[in-house]
Amino acid sequence: MTKNGEYMEAFFGVELYKKFEDVLGDLENIEIDLKDISKEVGRLGGKIDDQDRLETAREMRAATYESAQQVRDVRSFLGFYFTQSQELSQVILERDAYMLLYQIFKWDMNDVRDLRGWIRDFNHVCKTIGYRPEDLLNMNRLTVNPVPEDVVRYPVYAVDKHDYCLCGKNYDDIMHISEIREEMQDKS
Repeated sequence: MTKNGEYMEAFFGVELYKKFEDVLGDLENIEIDLKDISKEVGRLGGKIDDQDRLETAREMRAATYESAQQVRDVRSFLGFYFTQSQELSQVILERDAYMLLYQIFKWDMNDVRDLRGWIRDFNHVCKTIGYRPEDLLNMNRLTVNPVPEDVVRYPVYAVDKHDYCLCGKNYDDIMHISEIREEMQDKS
């Protein structure tokens, strides 16, 4: 029997908006590549009789160009659908924001770089949809395990299992806790 948590994992397992942006970029690259291949096939040469070479070149060029047109059509459709539909974009981005929150709260404390990446993405998504990240995520209570008192004011927001800390006013610096302690001692 499937547990509720498994549904949450499946639902929150992918950043849809980012995935659609990536797919659109990939489709554009494929379109360009296919058109380039089409041009090269047009210049086909080799040691086959001229009639076969010309016929093969024409067929291959037509096929690759048609593929490029199909990819362009799909890209145009997806681009229009997801950039013109504000409601759909809003829903996808809100879902991505909550998915990122879920990942942040479920962080296993193994590598603070994962947490930093999710926070960056979360801030980007929130700014895109007009949300204030600080309204949804309390950086001072980011993890279950509290940050050691002597480095909290640096500011440090999270410490991973290897004593690397997420720190800095923009939540994007990573330093070892010993470096932070040394720096704080030098400042005092």
